[in-house]
Amino acid sequence: MSDEKNVVQENLDNTAQAEEATQEGAAPKKKVSRKKAIIGAIIAFVAAFGFGFYQWHETPEFCVTICHTPMNQEYLQTLYANPYEPAVDKWGNEVEYAGGMLASIHGNMGKRCMACHTPAIEEQVTEGIEWITGNYYNPLSERDLARLVFYRHAGETEFCLNAGCHNISKTGLTQITADMSRNPHSWHHSEYTCSDCHKAHRASVMVCTQCHDDVEYPMGWISAEEASNLEHQYMSWNEEQFLAAA
Repeated sequence: MSDEKNVVQENLDNTAQAEEATQEGAAPKKKVSRKKAIIGAIIAFVAAFGFGFYQWHETPEFCVTICHTPMNQEYLQTLYANPYEPAVDKWGNEVEYAGGMLASIHGNMGKRCMACHTPAIEEQVTEGIEWITGNYYNPLSERDLARLVFYRHAGETEFCLNAGCHNISKTGLTQITADMSRNPHSWHHSEYTCSDCHKAHRASVMVCTQCHDDVEYPMGWISAEEASNLEHQYMSWNEEQFLAAA
């Protein structure tokens, strides 16, 4: 009996020695310093914040919050307006059919601000400085195609007529509207560009009415005279706001 106890004890001793030898031979566990853990947490937070900010930056709500302030919710409303219903333009004027505004048409197709206002770093830096200093008009001044393509190295016509947007040539566009009493895409006035007629956040303008009184109107569009009156009201209002703030 005592021999069996000795054998068991000897086995236990051998097992204990083996475990001890294993522990001594194993590499010591490395401890992560508190400083490295804090730095790692900060990097992870900044990365998550940056990603979240970028995602928000791509939304119309970002534009309204930062530049198109709550005073100018009309900009966002033009994007979400039903093209076949009355709406209000960016200046607060009634539009017979929202479809007369490009923002409504594009918004109904699932497009958002960045589809046309593609970000360019130089432009955004400039806009950021203007926003911080308050050196901008409210409502914001209107941009034509010349301003939209300034930082993008693209032609004004190509800004609209390209493979990613309206994949059609000027000739093809002219043919589509050839049956109208006055073909607005005949390009016989080379000084005109798309944005002279097509407006994003206000009713589009049938520029042909400057000279012709037999022009067909798409739904929600207005004449050149009506557009001129609206622009004059806007400029006068802006001038009053500027003088009041001076």
